[in-house]
Order: sequence, then C-alpha cells, then structure tokens
Amino acid sequence: MINKQILIIELNEQNFTVLDKVLSKADYICKAILGEKEFRELNENIAAYDAILVNSHLQDIKVTEVMKLAEYDSALKIPVIYIDSAKEHSKKMLEECFNAGVSDYIKKPFDSKEIVSRINYHTEQFLKLREYKLRLDKLANLATIDQLSKSTSKMHMQAILKHHINYFNRYKTDSTLIYLSLLNIDKLVGTFGMEKGENVIAQFSKALKSTIRESDVLARWAGADFIILLTNTSTSVSENITKKLKTELSSMEVMKGIKPDLAFGITSFNENDSVKDVIDRAKYALSEAKKQTYGKIQIV
Repeated sequence: MINKQILIIELNEQNFTVLDKVLSKADYICKAILGEKEFRELNENIAAYDAILVNSHLQDIKVTEVMKLAEYDSALKIPVIYIDSAKEHSKKMLEECFNAGVSDYIKKPFDSKEIVSRINYHTEQFLKLREYKLRLDKLANLATIDQLSKSTSKMHMQAILKHHINYFNRYKTDSTLIYLSLLNIDKLVGTFGMEKGENVIAQFSKALKSTIRESDVLARWAGADFIILLTNTSTSVSENITKKLKTELSSMEVMKGIKPDLAFGITSFNENDSVKDVIDRAKYALSEAKKQTYGKIQIV
C-alpha cells in the first residue's frame, strides 16, 4: 500500500502537529508549510501530493494562490480543503473558497473520524482522476507513437501531412516528402527470424532519427518503410539531405557484418494535393529508385 501525501499549510507547528497526529493514523504522510514565507519559498514537486489542507486564517495567502498551486496540470486539480477554526466562520471566506474551486471547507473543532472520512473521499476521487488521465495519456501515446520504431505513427503522420498540405495550399511554402525503404529486411527476417528483424527496424529507426534535422518529422509507414516530412525545404535541398542520409546510414551495421540496403523516393507538395496524392507519388519515386543499380534515389 502506497501512503498518500498531504500538504498542510498552517499558521504554526502546534496546529500542524494536531492534524498530523490524526492523519498519520490513517496512513497519510503530512508535510508542513508554516506561514506565508514558507509558502512563497515552496519549490517541491506539487504533483507528489494527493490533497492540500489550508488554515483559513492565513490572511496573507490568497485562496486563488493556493488554487493556482493545486492546478499544476490543466487536466488535474489536487483537492484543496480549507479548515476554519473560528467560532463563527466568515460567510465571505466560505463563498470565496467555493467560488475559487476549493473542494471542501471543514469547521473546527472537527471530529477525527469526520476529517479522515472527508479527506479519504477527496483523495480517492483524485486518485481515480489521476489513473484515468494516465490511461488517456497512454492511449494517446499509443495513437501517436509507433511502438516498434518509437517514431511517429502512421495514423498521426496522416494528420500531420493533412495539416501541412493545407498550410502549403495557403502559403505556398516548399515542403517535400522522402519515402525510404530498408530493402534487405525481408532477407534478414527470412534468415534470422522475425524478432531479429524487428530489432533491426528499431535500431535503424533510432539511427535515422539521430541523423535527420530537428524540424523534420519521421514516421514508420509500413514494415521497414519510413517517410520523412521536410517543411520549408525545396526539392533540391531535400535531394542533398537524402544523399547525406544515405551516406551516413549505409555505413552503419544493422547486424554484425550486415549494412542496410536503402532506396529513397522524393516528392514535393503540389497545389490541391491530398495525403494520398503525396504518398502515392513518393511511393512511385521509391519504386523507380529500387530499379537503380547505384544511388537508388529518385525524385518525382
């Protein structure tokens, strides 16, 4: 069982000790922030906390400041619970708290079981939201990242290409696409097996990513075929980049004693292109490059 962590913003050590004693019995780990000075100097990773408790009489710390601290993530908000020790709580303070998005407002003197129960509720709800966000992030990552090559996925690249084609049609900025293929992958798979073949693709992709420019977008399109989107790049510049890529990649070993056999097709965006139009031209260029004995780079 992982202990939940509570950040307690209090007036003094004595108040913190009372809360810490109650919450530690419920397996909470409490961290004290005593007064405005410590609050201003807080530089910890706030994401580590599961709830924030605040004494409502800390007049120099605004509710909005605490909420800003709690909203460290645009999709998550750490539960903030205000504790009021006044004999008659301020209606203005109560309204200010809830208008700002405070999760709960507890009046002292409180019953230990009640405060633990209420904090349990808020931390459990927060944990569910956090786990849900992690699942969504994982699904989003699976949708945008090709899990074998760790490059952009085909589905995400299609969306990127559509966006850049629209941009090209509007501003007429040069954009080109390189379609390249690791030609000897089938032979390697047939000789050494699928697992070795996948390792080759993964290592080749890693080398390819380290070779292209930061502004370029790399995606695995199919099998051992990759495409590279080069924005603000003319066909002639893309050809020079491709020649350098071929020189660098052809010198590496995908397996001991085995170097990659590569072919490259290059095309530029044309007015009113669709994603299919661009890909089809690049694939045709690749098919023509494969026919070449040397060079194996074709522009269409």
